[in-house]
Amino acid sequence: RRPRGPRESGAMGSTAFFGRFLFAFVFLASSVNKLLGLSDPGVGVLDAVSPRLAVARESLSRKIGIDPLFLVSDGWLVNCASLIELFGSLLFVLDFALGAKLLLLFTLCVTPVMHAFWRLDTETESAEQAVEQIMFFKNAALAGALLVYLDMKPRVGGMRGKAKRR
Repeated sequence: RRPRGPRESGAMGSTAFFGRFLFAFVFLASSVNKLLGLSDPGVGVLDAVSPRLAVARESLSRKIGIDPLFLVSDGWLVNCASLIELFGSLLFVLDFALGAKLLLLFTLCVTPVMHAFWRLDTETESAEQAVEQIMFFKNAALAGALLVYLDMKPRVGGMRGKAKRR
């Protein structure tokens, strides 16, 4: 964890914490809902996810010749993704770069599978396609914000934040 500089003490530190909390809340609430939904078969989390995972598995199988996920079930994938999302959001709120990296990994892996708006029939499902397109680009914006956050974090042992000596 990096030491706080003069700009991050007091109001600036609390503002940054609140901003990280608001950002991470989207992921935190989503992960908790999925984990609770997996424990209650009546909720149907897998019913919503499994068809999209089947399309992704089939597409990967066509491209590389085998299903790279053949050893794991849909429930296991959703559980792992939800745990990555949960721990990533908690670490992000606490200002750890690992949290942003986990959220970025989650977003980049899940977005093309769950929000593949280009696969929908444009004439019959225009409302659903519009919603999926909005969700896709929202997630792309969140991934961009995570990249900006990671770029602004000082690197351990790096020159960032230090003046060059002459």
